[in-house]
This record gives sequence, structure tokens and C-alpha cells, in this order.
Amino acid sequence: MGIESKSIDYNEGETLCKGEYFAPDSADGKLPVVLICYAWDGLIDEVRDKARKLAEAGYIAFAIDVYGGGKTFTDITTELDEALGPYMADRGLLLRRMEAGLAAAKTIPNADESRIASMGYCFGGMCVLDLARSGSKELKAAVSFHGALAPNGLDAPESLDTKLLVLHGHDDPMIPPEHVAAFMAEMTERKADWQFVSYSGTVHAFTRPDANMPEIGAMYNASTDRRSWQAMLNFFAEVL
Repeated sequence: MGIESKSIDYNEGETLCKGEYFAPDSADGKLPVVLICYAWDGLIDEVRDKARKLAEAGYIAFAIDVYGGGKTFTDITTELDEALGPYMADRGLLLRRMEAGLAAAKTIPNADESRIASMGYCFGGMCVLDLARSGSKELKAAVSFHGALAPNGLDAPESLDTKLLVLHGHDDPMIPPEHVAAFMAEMTERKADWQFVSYSGTVHAFTRPDANMPEIGAMYNASTDRRSWQAMLNFFAEVL
């Protein structure tokens, strides 16, 4: 089975977003779609590699563009605030960008609009959880890999339809235990169908092969990367 990839431009308000999708080139009928939301550095080759793997598993993988303009960053020590600051300060803006990506997913050829899910890493994990928290009726499932868990403070329905899988490093210093406990309590109160997997001996950024910053608790973990990817595939096979 071959994989085709194509660029797709879409808009959120006056902002042009530049996404890419990957899909099996010999699909027979409509396929489920998985939105992929990148980490702090944007839509880079690491994201494309994950999208390609999802397409090989039989999904249309749509790498969305939250920042707009295809913007990417390279230096976490100097550019992190520039990248994330506008969206941490305005989670409403973040949600609109996610909703624009969801709408664009429906325009992809052979996309099954009744089977749309999302997955994201770090910042992207927070993004997909924000879309789920909005009460979206169109998002069937969301998977967060080492994502932030704090609520966005936006108005939201009392119950959620989106099924959730959170994949978390037990020793992640960026996501303190009180955030984990608060997230679980929030999801239970909102009657969500949620799963939370905590991996021992694992810190932040465990899916990112280039992550090597033990001083801040961000390190790649090959075993957890492999296990969490399989957990996501099992989850999607069940719910999509």
C-alpha cells in the first residue's frame, strides 16, 4: 500500500493555515480521519513521520496548523514563549484554530465525517483536549501524549461526547500530580469516557527522539514511545 501526501490550505478568520494530509493511495471507500496537532515547534518532519505511520495503519492523517502560515520554531530556549504565548494567553483563539482544523478535515477526499479523531503531543496534547472539552459533537476521540492537562477556563457543556485517552509519563515534572488528579476529577464530573495511562520511569517528551534535556525533565523513552503508540492504535480501533 502506497501513501499519498498533499498540502491543504484553510482559514481561521483572516489567518491562513497550512496543513498536510497523508492517506492510503488505494482506499476502498471512506476512511476515518485523525487530526495530528504538533508540539511547540510546529509542523516539522517528525510530525509528518507520525502522520505517515497513521496512514500506513489505514487512517487519513491530517497534520493541522495551529500557528498559521506554516510557522515553525527551532530554539526552545529562546522561541518557546513566542510560539506558545499567544495561545496560552488566549485559549479561545486556540480553540478556534482547532475548530478550523476540524472543519478542514471534512473537505479531504474520502474522509468519513462520522469518524474523526485527534491526537497531539505536548502543546498539541493540550490542543486536542481543549477541542474535546468544548463539547464537540463531531470529534469522536482524542489522544494526548505528554500534554498539559489544566482546564482552559472557557464555557463548556456539563458532559462530553468525545472519548479520551491520556498517555502520560509518571515522572513528568511539567505535569504535577495535582494536575493529574484535577483532570481526572474534571472528566469524571463531566461524565466523560476517559482512560489515563501513566508510564513508569518516563518524563516529558517521551515520544520525541531528539528530546535530551534531563535538566528540565524532557527525555525520549523508546519503550514508552512504542507502548503509547500501540495504546493509541488499540483505542482508535475500538472507537472509530
